[in-house]
Amino acid sequence: MRANNLLESNQQERIFAPVNQFQLYSIMVRKIDFVTGERLLQSFPYILLDQGWLEKLRKKTLFLAEKAHYYFQGTKADYSICSWQKKLIKYLEEQGRLPFPLFRLSDNWSDIFENKQFLSFQSARGENFQLPLYLSEDLAYLTGVIMGDGHLAEYFINIIDASKEHIENLEKLLIKLFRSKTEIYKQSNANAWNVNILGKWIVRFFNFLSGQPIAERKYPALREPNLFSFYNKTSLRFRSAFWRGLMDADGTFKSTIGFGTASKQLLEDFLRFLKQHEITCRLYTQTVFGGTTYSFTIAGESRKRFAHIIGTKHPEKLLELTYLLSKRLRKYVQRASTLLKQGYWKGQIIDWNRKFLIDGYFNLSFVSHLSITNVGSFIKSLRHRDKHTLRHLASKLSTYPSLLSNYERNTTSIPISVLLKILTYYGILLQDFLANYSKLQFNVSNSHCQIATKPSNDLIDLLQGLQIKKDGRILLIGVTNYPKQEYRQKLQDFFSINIGSDFTLTNSVLCTFVNVFFILRD
Repeated sequence: MRANNLLESNQQERIFAPVNQFQLYSIMVRKIDFVTGERLLQSFPYILLDQGWLEKLRKKTLFLAEKAHYYFQGTKADYSICSWQKKLIKYLEEQGRLPFPLFRLSDNWSDIFENKQFLSFQSARGENFQLPLYLSEDLAYLTGVIMGDGHLAEYFINIIDASKEHIENLEKLLIKLFRSKTEIYKQSNANAWNVNILGKWIVRFFNFLSGQPIAERKYPALREPNLFSFYNKTSLRFRSAFWRGLMDADGTFKSTIGFGTASKQLLEDFLRFLKQHEITCRLYTQTVFGGTTYSFTIAGESRKRFAHIIGTKHPEKLLELTYLLSKRLRKYVQRASTLLKQGYWKGQIIDWNRKFLIDGYFNLSFVSHLSITNVGSFIKSLRHRDKHTLRHLASKLSTYPSLLSNYERNTTSIPISVLLKILTYYGILLQDFLANYSKLQFNVSNSHCQIATKPSNDLIDLLQGLQIKKDGRILLIGVTNYPKQEYRQKLQDFFSINIGSDFTLTNSVLCTFVNVFFILRD
């Protein structure tokens, strides 16, 4: 089981101790180690012990021997209690170390982890190394680098890069975390540098953290380790460090910020991270010689945010990123003719403007200069409800009774400004008034138009084939769903308007409505 599998099955207690230290035993020791033949104990890591632990365990060798006898019963190391005691004494007195499974049989064995950042081990051949007990930014960064430019062999990890300085920096980081033997060499058949760190247990450690396979093709298995988001849900630092390491391996900062991989899952995980932090990018897929690569480039306006959240530690790429951020952005704009073919144009209606809505209805107070022709009976019902005469209501509105009578008989359209006064006087909310009508007939000057009282997706779809010009003209360009003639007829029926055979329209009401209540493509 790897860290990703354990976290997904809610078994985090097999990874972490209560104080968020790694449970190194379950990470390093595996079932296969117990069936490796006569030299079974040499397949385990040896834990190095200080004088205090040596003295404590020396007094309990018989107790440990009994536990070891039963623990290894049925394996290749099925020794008697007496033989186990002799072996334990030899380990403690001559070598100052114990195979990790034997040490784990002692009482309070986990006390050795207290107040430590690292734990020291030794291989059967006497090669010293240490393993970190806590997740860190350095460890997350190295995981990203190894998943990008690294290979897990059975007994060593290899990382390759064109920059010698970067490889030297990685060697220092590896030594800091693991204190194991490293070597740097130049690859003879390529202009590249390699760093190796030796140690079967270090290989297993990274295999557990990342799920990257050992001595196998890695790309099908690559994905973002869940560990980095689980360990500290409120902090970006481990996830950012991981993606920074991956970018330093497989990223570019030359003419743009880009990343490419043969792992579709890894790319999708990266994109999810970028989206969470409002970093926009463009995606590309390319198939070459039977293999598919997946890549993205960061949009120019997101470069600074990308650099702030992820950035780079690679010495050469840092210079490239710094130069790239200093360059003036040149915004790419497609030609109007190209956009038109794709169904986009300037002055196209793309959404309604929510700032000018009231409880989901068009707030008519923003177009108070327009008039409505079909609400006379509603005004008359309000007046009769409160037993008001025409003269009484006219006096309250500072108008003439004859004009008010014309409003009620729908012979004269009522200005929205006057309608709002009537609604206020009778205590009617504008949105409650609009709820009684699905459409209203508006007019101004010589223009008339019937418009819905609330926005809808159907209304947006119907309007999207129009182009609103600044001079007040409306051009009918069309939509993909209908032939142009059929679309023209649908507009005429819905809005009760006439559209010329040249597919142009001049209608002040419709033009006012779309400019106030809708968002137009610039």
